[in-house]
Amino acid sequence: MGKKKILLIGRWGKTHAFAKAIMEKSKYDTEMYCYMDKPNVGIVNLATEYMLGNMMDNDKIMEYALEKKIDFAIAVPHMALSNRITNDFIENGIRCVGPTERCSRLETDKSFLREILEEINPDVSPIHNKFNSEEDVIDHIKSIDYDFAVKPAGVTEGDGVKVIGIQLKDKDEAIDYVDEIFKKNIGGLATVIIEEKLVGREYTIQAFIDGETAWGMPATRDYKLLYEGDKGLNTPGMGSISFPDHLLPFLNKDEYLESLNIMTDVIRHLAKIYREVFVGFLSGQFIKTSEGIKVIEFNVRPGDSEILNIVPILKTDFVDICEAMIDRELRNIHIEYENKATVCKYIVNKGFPKPKDDMRMAIDEKAIKDGGGDLFYSCFKVNENVYKPSPRGVAVTAKGDTLEEAYQLCEKLIRENIKGEDIWHRKDIGTQELLDKYILD
Repeated sequence: MGKKKILLIGRWGKTHAFAKAIMEKSKYDTEMYCYMDKPNVGIVNLATEYMLGNMMDNDKIMEYALEKKIDFAIAVPHMALSNRITNDFIENGIRCVGPTERCSRLETDKSFLREILEEINPDVSPIHNKFNSEEDVIDHIKSIDYDFAVKPAGVTEGDGVKVIGIQLKDKDEAIDYVDEIFKKNIGGLATVIIEEKLVGREYTIQAFIDGETAWGMPATRDYKLLYEGDKGLNTPGMGSISFPDHLLPFLNKDEYLESLNIMTDVIRHLAKIYREVFVGFLSGQFIKTSEGIKVIEFNVRPGDSEILNIVPILKTDFVDICEAMIDRELRNIHIEYENKATVCKYIVNKGFPKPKDDMRMAIDEKAIKDGGGDLFYSCFKVNENVYKPSPRGVAVTAKGDTLEEAYQLCEKLIRENIKGEDIWHRKDIGTQELLDKYILD
């Protein structure tokens, strides 16, 4: 079994999760090289070597990969993927986990996914309309008689979508937000999508993809709203949960498979119509409504925090999975997970999702590990006990035989081992009370 040389591109919590999977849970003797624009504390501590640079500088990334003679790369950030980093790896004869630029449009242009679904399975999309003119959006908003969501078509890192009755009080506030999107170019595409507000039970299914096969991970339920009780602004994510049977109390096996089949149909459509092979991670955000399963959106990278629920219970070697994706051999391997519940919670700083100050916290990383938890960094160390958030700080994942067990352990690990000023987390994530809000009619 020879030494593996792997290049990991990215610097957030999900990239730290992959770094741990490569360096702490793999059977291979591995040299892990990392390229990031800022030094994630956890990745730095695991890397054989790392380089800091612009993650949009494909030439510099390619030069680093060729210099280190890597076996394959894993490209995580959406900005690098949409900037054709995978295309450049392929052109240079370097194997890569990460979708091409066109495949990345499933996330970077929300209208692209809707167009595909209209062709292959229109029933899973809500009523939606795309606009490139602010005036046309406003006229449309004034004309419709149903509640709706306002979505910048581009990537907004989880906090760009605003919904009537949650972040928006009424149509006037929606129109003000549309004006803000166009003036500030939120999402970067100068395009707005107005979608029917969906009511139901939300969930995430992530999958390993090799262009033909989608191997689903355990279902998760994430919580993006800022405050306890699921209130306030959208954020990149406050935490997430999973269950020992890898389903959810409101999601049965048939519904899980139906959702995974939607993802499979989309990536096969890309291969058939566009001749583009999707290799990498696909995260499907779904909602179970009274009219059936609907697609909220797809991300072409793992969910953060959802992947932080998965890596701690993954039993199959992550490096083997990556190579199976690259070689289009997923159908020939079996991916296993522990039958454990997980609770993941992000610890954030005041002002989140747009914190202005450094985080001051003392973290006992060894105690968290010895106590059965996993710590994931999404921040950069300034000096002793001072960190710069990005925009989140750190996440703790705990597992247990039941959700309650995982919840209690997660709270204990945070309470005893992360001390700081003006830091907080949602204590309700993982509670039965919050879960009941989504499983009771």
